[in-house]
Amino acid sequence: MKRDLHQVRRYLARKETDKAGLSLDRRIRARVATELDPEGPTVVVAHSLGTVVAFETLHAHSAHVPLFVTLGSPLGMRTAVRPRVRPQPVRTPEPVGRWLNFWDRDDFVTGGTELALCIASNGASVAPVSTRVDSDGLNVHPAVRYLAQPAVAGPLIEALDAVTVA
Repeated sequence: MKRDLHQVRRYLARKETDKAGLSLDRRIRARVATELDPEGPTVVVAHSLGTVVAFETLHAHSAHVPLFVTLGSPLGMRTAVRPRVRPQPVRTPEPVGRWLNFWDRDDFVTGGTELALCIASNGASVAPVSTRVDSDGLNVHPAVRYLAQPAVAGPLIEALDAVTVA
């Protein structure tokens, strides 16, 4: 738990500049942005701190994102994360056509918050739709635990098939 929250804190501190003066968060977002198709549709799946990075990166992305899937996201943490993400006020990125957020009640990283309650919709009225999943075991945070859930895998496969066909 301490390690996971430490990573989020480092990213949101917006420090640790390199020789060119770029902060750690900017370098990470730039790396993610290179993986997004600048012209065609991209399905984005993000986990944990990656959901914060993807969220911020998508606000600067112009091409259509038919599906944004977040797994074990800390975006709902009202004191540690949400006030520090950019841009403010916190809203769904404009390119996102559908946002599915999955959380497990035993995953401490999510804070048990449904993102639809704390993230505003974008101009197309797209808001996150949160679905609780239940994994068995002590460590429910890993991405593979979320991806093994039919509620997660089903919509993801459908979206990937639709993008591949188009």
